[in-house]
Amino acid sequence: MISPRRLVVASILLVLEGVAFALLVTESVIGAIAAVGITCLACWLHLILHECGHLVVAKLLRLQVISVRIAPFNGWRNEVSVRPAPSTTALPLRMVLFYLGGPLANLCTAAVLVALTTLTSTPMTRVALIGTALFAVLLGLINLIPPSSPHSDGRNLLRWLLRPTATTAALLGAYYQEEISRTLRTIEVDAGRPGDQVLDGNDPRVVLAAFHRRWSTGHGHSVPELMADAERLAALARADRTDPLTAAAIGQVLSVQFGLWYLYAAVVNRSPVAHQEVLEIWELAQLGCHGQPHRVPARVAMSLAQLLNERPEQARSLLLDIRPGVDPPDLCSVAFLLRAIAECQLGNHAEADALVRAAGDGFRQLTQIVAAIRAADPMPPMFAPAPMADI
Repeated sequence: MISPRRLVVASILLVLEGVAFALLVTESVIGAIAAVGITCLACWLHLILHECGHLVVAKLLRLQVISVRIAPFNGWRNEVSVRPAPSTTALPLRMVLFYLGGPLANLCTAAVLVALTTLTSTPMTRVALIGTALFAVLLGLINLIPPSSPHSDGRNLLRWLLRPTATTAALLGAYYQEEISRTLRTIEVDAGRPGDQVLDGNDPRVVLAAFHRRWSTGHGHSVPELMADAERLAALARADRTDPLTAAAIGQVLSVQFGLWYLYAAVVNRSPVAHQEVLEIWELAQLGCHGQPHRVPARVAMSLAQLLNERPEQARSLLLDIRPGVDPPDLCSVAFLLRAIAECQLGNHAEADALVRAAGDGFRQLTQIVAAIRAADPMPPMFAPAPMADI
């Protein structure tokens, strides 16, 4: 993966090297300019070869390619993005080879160019070949330096070499967040109508719309940012000036976002949810049900609160009459899988299997949570150790 900053640095070094070397060899300003121009034009070829190296390795190793981007002069990062299946055999080794593919393509190209210099006796041609070879070497080696960029091939390569288990877990977490984002997109958020009075930055609808847009489209950046945004939203939801429908929407969005993550942490990471966090999810889910208790997002939010509070019967009852074909398909799938979790906790494995089939295969990480709960026999205390009192 090649960033614009590294490309600019490499280009400047290339020009300086080309001018100095060409002047020494050709003893001609025109020859130097021609050599540098040819070498700079070869920059595109090296960029393409670098990404083609990644692409070829990805295809050979059967890694799913989701995008290819080569745009070195408009500020975008050049990259081949892959989406490896977490269950892929020898995944760390495949990913190491994938990240080596680009730099190795550059180094092999450089070796070929150097070999070609022995076949020509023209000084300018030799200078151009050596210049393009040096650029290829520079491009390949810079991408293997781990600190050069958060997205460098070297840094990603080391992550898979030194921390394969943690990196695979992070990959699974990223896939699960995608499923959460898809669920959030099914929740309607009102940011105000065009004819409304101008809304300020503290208007709950504006803040909610910004949070929903950021975290349902995958544009969020870090857990601290997510927590800061969520705390601000939760405070606005509890404020007296917030209208009930907006407070309900905030409760639904936050309880789904964090409820699904707490469920993942409890089951997959074997990290029981703290009682205070269960209390907060319960409060947010109640806000989500205020005024619209029969809407599917409100019931999904409350079912998550019930599951985290170890009340599978109540969670199951909230999701009995979900209507496929009427309610949003993604939300129906999530509701089916949450009900399957409740059925597994109640020992109804056949019913849970039927619900998993009805949900389809669009939420594979959430389906894995169902499988993990079913495989736990007897059921371990995975959630908060102190259930909430009846309210």
